[in-house]
Amino acid sequence: MRPELNHNRQIQKNLEAQKQIEARLSSTRRVYKNATRAALHGTSSQKSINPAIAGMFHTIVKKAKELYSKLPNKEDRVIILLNNELDPTDSHGLYTLITPSFFFYLECDILSNYRIEYQFDQCPVEAEIQQLINQFAMKSFSTEVVKQADYATFFRTCLQVQPDRFIHQL
Repeated sequence: MRPELNHNRQIQKNLEAQKQIEARLSSTRRVYKNATRAALHGTSSQKSINPAIAGMFHTIVKKAKELYSKLPNKEDRVIILLNNELDPTDSHGLYTLITPSFFFYLECDILSNYRIEYQFDQCPVEAEIQQLINQFAMKSFSTEVVKQADYATFFRTCLQVQPDRFIHQL
């Protein structure tokens, strides 16, 4: 078992942060989405490559969920899935997968380019996921982000502040 996810210790929910997230998600003040701009006004190459990047992203998410579901420790099979397209205040985010050891994020930047950010932290399935990233030749559309000093704390904080409907046990 990973020490940062001790199943004997319940994650204390941050109810105030959850209220703020829920208020943001139910906001009627919507920002203009970069992905909408890309679909309507992007170049012809962006209109063809962006859906391909999104397709590759979702293929890797599906495979990552499959790999994580086979891990022996229940604590390692906890994931957070966010459909950022549904967040009316997020102009650039499209989708996020957060696990105890892997972060995967799809966004559309202000210039209408889809881009993926990812991070591994002692990930038990890193080789398999990295192989998929390489297989899809996604290096030019993705960035391995600078490692957070304490990824375990980042993940615990996400569990504390995210509403339960975004947290799943595989």
